Amino acid sequence: MSTYTRTSLRAAIATAALAAAFLTPAAAFAATSAPAPASASSANRYDGEKVLVYKDAGHGVLAVLRNGAEGPEAWLRAAGPDWKPGDAWAFRVLGAVTRQEPSVTVTEFVPGLKAQLLNAGTATPVLRITAPDGTVKTYDLPKGAPAKPSPKPSDKPSAKPGQKPSEPVATKGCTVTRRENIGAGTLAVLSIGTQGPSVTFEAGDHTPVKGLGKLDRRHPKLPGSAGIYAEILNPYGSAPQLKTRTQGGDTPYGYAAFPKLPKGCTPDGTSTPAAGGGQTTVVPKGAVAAGADFKQGGGDDTALIAGGAGLVVAGAGGYVALRRRGAARI
Repeated sequence: MSTYTRTSLRAAIATAALAAAFLTPAAAFAATSAPAPASASSANRYDGEKVLVYKDAGHGVLAVLRNGAEGPEAWLRAAGPDWKPGDAWAFRVLGAVTRQEPSVTVTEFVPGLKAQLLNAGTATPVLRITAPDGTVKTYDLPKGAPAKPSPKPSDKPSAKPGQKPSEPVATKGCTVTRRENIGAGTLAVLSIGTQGPSVTFEAGDHTPVKGLGKLDRRHPKLPGSAGIYAEILNPYGSAPQLKTRTQGGDTPYGYAAFPKLPKGCTPDGTSTPAAGGGQTTVVPKGAVAAGADFKQGGGDDTALIAGGAGLVVAGAGGYVALRRRGAARI
C-alpha cells in the first residue's frame, strides 16, 4: 500500500471521528430547540386590549385594541377558537384599521370578515366587526385624544415667487434622511450615507418605535415577530428601496426609494463581496492534520479524502465500510 493512500485513509478516518463528535450534540440541540418568543419591546408597540371578535369551529380572530400616541388602532390577528385572556396573542396579522385607513376586509384565514373603525376622529372610537355571515358586533376602544383639526387653507402663497417649496429631506454631512408614511400610523425614517442605507421607525408624532429596531446592510429585514413587514432591497446597490406592508390579506406591498447621496460623498462597499476566484486547498490543523499531506493532482488519494468528508453526511455506516475496505487493502 502506497504512502499517499495510507495517509489519505488516515485523514478519512479522522474526518469520520470528528463528524461523529459534532453530529451528536447537533442532533440533541435540534430535538430540543424551539422558536424564540417575540421580544417584550417588540410586543409593547402592538400590545393593547385583546378581544376575541370572531370564532368558528376551527378559527378565531383576535382584535388588539389600542389608542395611544399613534391614535386609535385595531389589529386583527389569527388565533384559535378557544383563545382566552392570558394566552399568547402576537400571531399573524390579518389586517388593521386606523384613522388613516378605517376599513379593511380580511381575505385569508376568515375570508369576508370586515372591520371598520367608527368615530375615528373622536376620543371614543368603536370597532365594528361584520362576520362573513353578516353578523355585526361592536367593541369600544380605549379612550384617547381626539384627532387634531386640520388647519384651514390659507389664501396666501406658501412660498415667495421663484422660491422652491421646502422638501422633507434633511442633510447632515454625507447623510441624507427623509420620512415615509408606510401606513398603520407608522413612519419609516430612511437614511443613506457612506455606509449604506438604514431605516428606523417612528409613530405619527415622531416618537421612536424602539420595538422595531433598525434596519441596515447587516440586518436588512424585520423579523416575523415584528408585526409588520419591512425590508431593504438592494442594500449594497446604488438605488436601494424599502419594501413594506403593515396589513395582512391582499394588501399590496409599498416601496419607497432612499434619497441620493450629496455630491462629493462616495459610498463605501457598494457591492457585495464577489464569489468564486481561484480554488485553494485548506490544510486542517490539530488532530485532523495527521493525514493532510496528500497529492494536489487528484486521483485515488483525492477520492479517499472526498469519501472521508462525505462521512459527515453518511454517518457511522459509511465510516465502518471505509475502515473495512482500508483494512482489506492493507
